[in-house]
Amino acid sequence: MKQRYDGSVYVPVVVGSSALSIDPARRPHLHVVPTPQPGTESVPDGELQAMEIGELELELGGRLPSVTLAYRTWGKLNEAGDNAVLVLHALTGDSRATGEGGWWTPLIGPGRAIDTDRAFVVCSNILGGCQGSTGPSSIDPLTGRPYGMRFPLITIGDMVNAQRRLVERLGIKKLVAIGGSIGGFQALEWATRHPDLVRASAPLAANGALPPMGIALNEAGRRAIMADPDWRGGEYQSEGVFPADGLAIARMIAMTTFHSHESMWMRFGRKPATRPSLYPSFGGTFDVEGYIHYHGAALVRRFDANSHLYLTRAMDLYDVGRDGGEEYWLSRISAPMLLLGIRTDWLYPPQEIKALADRIAALGKDVTYVELDSPHGHDAFLKEWDMMTAAIQPFMDRVLPAEQSSEASRQSV
Repeated sequence: MKQRYDGSVYVPVVVGSSALSIDPARRPHLHVVPTPQPGTESVPDGELQAMEIGELELELGGRLPSVTLAYRTWGKLNEAGDNAVLVLHALTGDSRATGEGGWWTPLIGPGRAIDTDRAFVVCSNILGGCQGSTGPSSIDPLTGRPYGMRFPLITIGDMVNAQRRLVERLGIKKLVAIGGSIGGFQALEWATRHPDLVRASAPLAANGALPPMGIALNEAGRRAIMADPDWRGGEYQSEGVFPADGLAIARMIAMTTFHSHESMWMRFGRKPATRPSLYPSFGGTFDVEGYIHYHGAALVRRFDANSHLYLTRAMDLYDVGRDGGEEYWLSRISAPMLLLGIRTDWLYPPQEIKALADRIAALGKDVTYVELDSPHGHDAFLKEWDMMTAAIQPFMDRVLPAEQSSEASRQSV
């Protein structure tokens, strides 16, 4: 018998070698990106690197005895160490922010909104993720097995504390923190809890706390994962199975939150399916159903189910005003800030982001609010490249240090 995370017990199913011959759709999934070897002094732009940052005390209690962050960099750190831009990824993102397959490639690179000729860009996979950084799929040094649900609850604050260790060891003295959604929470956390290192910040498509609608939908997704028989109390990795159905359903729920009513009508309407259904048809299939089916199946191939549980709960728990009140923490902002809302985003309504910007401005802070007039809902910060460039580039031009001399620009980490 084994004990689940909630204290109950169950009899595990022993998975033998036949596990690899089952239906491919039910084959055990391994979504852990191996931790890369520590980088050298000269690493090509975009190459996956890793840094072991030591023990980490956690905001909600407990600690992780050893934490590794996987990360990538582009450009060069200047002699002063003050031209860094820390790019913070969204929920199921990773450190591949630009380059081939990068999720923000149109915005990061030479001459782009985040100009790698001027800036040293860093993007790390967040604590709790599954793309090389320490998370629930990592090996627990006490047991020699994946943590699973023995992994401690983590917060946005813990993620940023880990990032601070990373950037300090990279020699960074000042940085611009920028990201959307859960990345926006991290940017706000940087601005309020670590102002000594922040040159500027840009929380995008995020406010000071997730609204109740977002919490409710995150919980629905978590329960879908935990109801999958292959979740096994979070022990699926040790037992050679994977809760593919539950994670796919969680992603289907999430995909609806990233859209708006406008984008759903524009793209799908009530058209019948244009692609084969991944599930048995029940009275026919609409095009929008095929879309969420596809994205559910795609996430199963690249993401860990327990990471989804931990990261969505960290989103739910975030509150910029915790432990002192919102005004106290906003008053600690000491550098320019860009807040961005999206007209059709119902997950983080733009009026709530604008109200946060107004409260920051009322404290005498340098804050700019920009609203994207996009029909694409929350996902617009990952789609509207011209609008995003127009919003970000002037801010970056203003807050990044002047270009260095050719000699200084050759300074590497």
